[in-house]
Amino acid sequence: MSDNTPLAPRGSTITWGAILLLVASVVAITAVFGSWSWSTVAWLVVAFGALMVVAGLIGGISRAIGRGRTRSASTDRLTEDST
Repeated sequence: MSDNTPLAPRGSTITWGAILLLVASVVAITAVFGSWSWSTVAWLVVAFGALMVVAGLIGGISRAIGRGRTRSASTDRLTEDST
């Protein structure tokens, strides 16, 4: 693999990480408040989904910015003798 090959995210790692984070959040809310209800869990799932969407948008924006920098920087190394 060359240095310029972008690394793709692993879907299963992201999925299981999200599931474990959600379960840990439910357990934390139960520990802090002493009880839980289904409406609390539903709101937690909605908030977690919104967090995932925002994280995806930030990741997409940072990738787009990074690609723009890479394209302009790669031509700086070219010389007249380059093929």
